[in-house]
Amino acid sequence: MPSAEQQFAGFLLSLDRFQKQLAEFMLGAYLACDFGGDSGDDGDSALSPQVRLDVVDGAPQVTLDHAVIWMDLARDQEPNEYRLAVTLTFTEAGIALEAFVRLDLDRDMGEWPAGVHVPYRQQADGLGLDEALAFVEARVEEMCRRYDDVTRLGLTPRH
Repeated sequence: MPSAEQQFAGFLLSLDRFQKQLAEFMLGAYLACDFGGDSGDDGDSALSPQVRLDVVDGAPQVTLDHAVIWMDLARDQEPNEYRLAVTLTFTEAGIALEAFVRLDLDRDMGEWPAGVHVPYRQQADGLGLDEALAFVEARVEEMCRRYDDVTRLGLTPRH
């Protein structure tokens, strides 16, 4: 049986692999579509890959968080956002997980009306470490197949 340190090191390596998988997907989407960054002074966009460590209500939390944030200064009052995130919360009852894709749009874009949309969300509670890793792996793979969420925004493809 591996020691606690070995188990934790394996866990961190797995999270790093999932983080890289999400980063590659988001970079591909960012490079494939003009999120407003090519329009000179009229727009701006940013790709934001993060790993956040928090303590929420006394429970440690790890979030793999990837977003594209963009704004067309001529049309948008607030930034628009396309976000993929996986949050693991470590509780006495086990690991609670949430994975989601979220769109926060300041205006109508393509098939999406203005507002906050969550086209994908999966949750699980009370999982052990191996179950949690399997859950995260499956959710990351599902989220990275959801390229249609981006294409439905009606963005101009980059050439």
